[in-house]
Amino acid sequence: MTERPNPLCMVGAGYVGLVTAVCLADAGVDVRLLDIDPARLAMLRQGRAPIHEPLLDDLLDRVLDKGTLVLHDDAVVAMRGAAVIMIAVGTPPLGDGRADLTQVRAAVTDAVRNAGPETVIAIKSTVPPGTTASLQALCRRNGRVVPLTVCPEFLAEGSAVRDFRQPPQVVIGGDDRNACERVARLFGHLDAPIRITDSTSAELIKYGVNAFLALKISFINEMAQLCEFTGADVSSVADGIGTDERIGRAFLGAGLGFGGSCFPKDVRALDQAASYHGQSFLLLRAAVEVNQQARSRFVAKIQRALNGKLAKRRIAVLGLAFKPGTDDVRQAASIDVIRHLEDLGASVVATDPVAGANARSMLPNTELVDDSYQCVTGADAVVVVTEWPEYVGLDWARVAGLVRRRLVVDGRNCLNADPLVEMGFTYIGVGRPTRKPKAAPARPRSGTRTPDLLAVR
Repeated sequence: MTERPNPLCMVGAGYVGLVTAVCLADAGVDVRLLDIDPARLAMLRQGRAPIHEPLLDDLLDRVLDKGTLVLHDDAVVAMRGAAVIMIAVGTPPLGDGRADLTQVRAAVTDAVRNAGPETVIAIKSTVPPGTTASLQALCRRNGRVVPLTVCPEFLAEGSAVRDFRQPPQVVIGGDDRNACERVARLFGHLDAPIRITDSTSAELIKYGVNAFLALKISFINEMAQLCEFTGADVSSVADGIGTDERIGRAFLGAGLGFGGSCFPKDVRALDQAASYHGQSFLLLRAAVEVNQQARSRFVAKIQRALNGKLAKRRIAVLGLAFKPGTDDVRQAASIDVIRHLEDLGASVVATDPVAGANARSMLPNTELVDDSYQCVTGADAVVVVTEWPEYVGLDWARVAGLVRRRLVVDGRNCLNADPLVEMGFTYIGVGRPTRKPKAAPARPRSGTRTPDLLAVR
């Protein structure tokens, strides 16, 4: 294998920058990780990641001990002599949905100022189509143009380390083929095809992947609504649709829609990019609308199940993170659902294995607890919002003895209704027929063996 460019300066120790830096350092690249947040750097120096991501803490500790990852707060020192300066700073959404490129422009300016004669700059941040081309004007220094490329990320929260190590492809875009190939050598150890294209196409590949997955989620949630009207079961429908190899089963899970740091932001940014060119990308706008409707419909299900009355009802919410495996609550369904329930007068108590601290400031009126059984005690309804395995594996016989009313509203279709109904629960899913017990059974004793509740999806 051709020798990889060394050293690499990674600008930004956020989600993408940290995972990429640690994984490349673990693969033998000498990585300098640059960040200006002293609290974040202090935590990293202790071998602790500021985000919850499986495997990351162990890898971080290892590469710090090996010395293949070195932390920096000084751009001049971190960038000096770097073969590649990779930019992974934030691009948060502006009020109108456009991506805020302030941090990217500042990082490119710093990189050009400190670039050596052989340095290549690679933008890892998610940026709208045409951004890399427009930033070429910043790349002139002392009569030389510093090569600028884009290398979009495709990491999913909760599986980012695995996604880095086993990607479906590596995408690199730019006008300078030699510069793109140098960046590509950083990833030469991965068993994945490397796609080199122009920068705007590379940027659109990233947005296109996220937007299409968001459309799949929105499509199956519309199908779920139709299933509820007609009495069909969306899980069977999704299995049938997903078996067609042209479509696939992934992202055909009906429920509360998409959230997190990427899909909502990227769908809106792509729509704004289309609008700039006079295009009405109606499918994307529909996806956003369907996503929001899924959360409103879910609250309406809970309200109907409680005879239209939510005032003074105690609702136990299981799950705050936007999906399992992460502590990220950005654009999480839980936030919208809980706020809506509280607006209607409900008293909400919520729990999550790791995301409670991040949700606390967003839910000032919500009782947040660490223990699931404490959460469900005295509840008029148990609501599953995040499909953590911990909730699938609860001792539901014990839950039946703790709740005030045996009602489960499953926002992710992750539970098997049969054993719950046998215990006397009414089970309400998304796009599935409501299941009610035939007769009220005796309250099960705590410790009674609970059948496997994991649904086949």
